[in-house]
Amino acid sequence: MATLRSDVIIPEVFESYVNEETTKKDAFLASGVVQPMAQLNASEDGGDFVNVPFWNANLNSTFKVLTDSTSLVPEKITADKQVAAVLHRGDAFEARDLAALAAGSDPLKAVGSKLASYIAHERQKDLLNTLAGVFGDLSALNAGNTAFSDLAVDALAGDTRTALSPGHIAKAKAKLGDQGGKLTSICVHSNVFYDLLERKMVDFVLAADTNASATASGGSIAAAYGGEGTVPKYCGLNVIVSDDVTTKGSGSGTVYATYLFANGSVGSGEQAGLKTEFDRDILAKSDAMSFDLHYIYHPIGSKWGVTTANPTAAQLATVTNWSKVYETKNVGIVRVSNLSNMD
Repeated sequence: MATLRSDVIIPEVFESYVNEETTKKDAFLASGVVQPMAQLNASEDGGDFVNVPFWNANLNSTFKVLTDSTSLVPEKITADKQVAAVLHRGDAFEARDLAALAAGSDPLKAVGSKLASYIAHERQKDLLNTLAGVFGDLSALNAGNTAFSDLAVDALAGDTRTALSPGHIAKAKAKLGDQGGKLTSICVHSNVFYDLLERKMVDFVLAADTNASATASGGSIAAAYGGEGTVPKYCGLNVIVSDDVTTKGSGSGTVYATYLFANGSVGSGEQAGLKTEFDRDILAKSDAMSFDLHYIYHPIGSKWGVTTANPTAAQLATVTNWSKVYETKNVGIVRVSNLSNMD
């Protein structure tokens, strides 16, 4: 019997499918927290970094009282820039014919069906490592000199951390003052989420009734939150659950990072989209597949402040590699550190 087109992996079709599925499975991208930003696309310029310059005008002053005896003194307009690092990532898989015969199925086809989830998960880990870098360590209260340290809530009062509560949300929104209402989503560890469920503090609403904007993939946002047409909400915020958020300690003393986001508070860009390649080793009787992608996830208002290119997970999470270039109210991310009653 002849081999049909449906029996083989067609690279361009495979890439398109995986790209679409990755967008749907990436909770931060599908929820609207991460949004494509044209200035972060480096496909034409190349390089390991992208610069996004902006004008910084002092609009916090007050009106001048006009008189016919004095002239206005102009406020100074200065230039600054965000700097984002391009992440070059990839992986490869190989399967021998004998393994396929022993298993009774094609291992590479199995990899193909799971590749989108794998890519989405790894990109989310890069984003969460970046957030760990701009906010700093969880081990010390009021850690101090980090890029977003003035956007961190370590405790409601004194030096005692507690389980996540409406008080944390109020204090987090207060970090942005009259801009606090722009926070629409919250990312929590599963232990924190199930603690909220046990305390009956999570509501499930129809995706159409959320405060999320249009998603990158179009259609319902429910997939971003793991629901079948519904989205979990806590204190009016759409809840993303990820066990890749930063934690510190163990047992009842475990401290969890909880992030609150405004839509579009993280920008994304591409230097090169997903590329897959397939190869056959006739001597080893094996098939191999590799893929690579080159992208940016960048907290708006921050700056990659070192010359280290293609940073590793540990380098992304290093606080001294980051600085803040936006005014606090113009940043759309706040971190809360809290405990969980599930430990």
